[in-house]
Amino acid sequence: MFGIFRDRKTKSAKLLFETACKVYNYRRDVMDAEDAKSLGGMIKELDEAILDGKVGTKEYEGLSERLEKLMKKCGGRVYPASSWTENVDTVIVVGIVALGIRSFFLQPFKIPTNSMYPSFYGMTAEAYAPGEDAPSLPERAARLLLKGAGNYSLEAPADGDMLLEINSPQTARFRGGFLSFEEKNVRKYFGLWPARERQYRFEVGGRPLELNLPADFSLDSVIAEALPIGGAKDIIEYLNAANERNMIVSKDGRLFINYGPVKKGDRVINFDILSGDMLFVDRFTYNFKKPKIGDSIVFLTKYCDGMTAMNNGVPDDKYYIKRLVGVGGDELKVEGDALLRNGKPITGSPAFGKNAKKEGLYGGYSADGALAGGKSVKVEEGHYYAMGDNSHNSLDSRYWGQVPAKALVGKSLIIFYPFTSRWGATK
Repeated sequence: MFGIFRDRKTKSAKLLFETACKVYNYRRDVMDAEDAKSLGGMIKELDEAILDGKVGTKEYEGLSERLEKLMKKCGGRVYPASSWTENVDTVIVVGIVALGIRSFFLQPFKIPTNSMYPSFYGMTAEAYAPGEDAPSLPERAARLLLKGAGNYSLEAPADGDMLLEINSPQTARFRGGFLSFEEKNVRKYFGLWPARERQYRFEVGGRPLELNLPADFSLDSVIAEALPIGGAKDIIEYLNAANERNMIVSKDGRLFINYGPVKKGDRVINFDILSGDMLFVDRFTYNFKKPKIGDSIVFLTKYCDGMTAMNNGVPDDKYYIKRLVGVGGDELKVEGDALLRNGKPITGSPAFGKNAKKEGLYGGYSADGALAGGKSVKVEEGHYYAMGDNSHNSLDSRYWGQVPAKALVGKSLIIFYPFTSRWGATK
């Protein structure tokens, strides 16, 4: 029992010694020369007292009182430590630990696009009926918490016809979609965070009206629900329906869909964008184990030469997630809706079989790019072939080539947000 008390006093004495050394090392250049000399001497005495087992004696108690008095006089911000200083130290330590975990074990990753749909969801939209009010503030808060949903809506600034600018069919592919937009650099969160946005152009009564959306989200994907025309379900049907109704008009050399008259204050478009899946990437396993066919791999695009070439020779430093479908020596080919690996239907992930059968929301594999026209591809040694589960809407190895081993970051592990049926271990 008495040994326990002695141990506690010894620990307290060692802590006092460490603190005194810290004050001396951090403050001696700005301390009075006599005070610095006195502090150095007391630190030596304290060290000897601890080594000689004199902790708890009257001699030690007197020394510790004189030492603490001198440290308070000369310690500045080092001693006594304020709660602010302690909090900063804690934040720094936590930050270092978090960086270590992110660099070597787990890295958070947000999926922006739907190239891996329906295995992983990128940003998706839920449209409200025309004229329906935007969600109330409590409803927005609940949807933001559970689904990462943000509301996007516009009110007519005047009476008159509403127009939405579109691209011609000949230029749509090169301009990123059938609905015309400009991509702009912006700063969010009080100007502290740089980002990019798509700006779509409406007109109401001749007055401009802009809709700003995340750069990775296309209005093409939700327009048929947000501003319905007949029973059109996708953008191609939508434009055909608008053309049949003579809604497509030309103005100043540009094309528009004319939706007809609206009143000032009318809510002309109203929808929510739901957050893409957020997941943790396992950065650890591939240090000891080779990737397997069927893994959903995350890699850095800056090491992919084909992607750099597509970006006018400038490395595009992003993280991509795709399905690993081929390793060095494999031969790949698409037949019908199935992907063949070395002449047989590929196995290793449930997504392969579901795509081949077009089961549920899986749309089958698309023979495009390097696999178009019945062509096959041989994977080079030290490289991987990556394709999206939603291959009809995926920019992957078929277009920009193979992934070098050095580009590999890790594999998906857990979807931790939003709180949907997909929450949990990834497949």
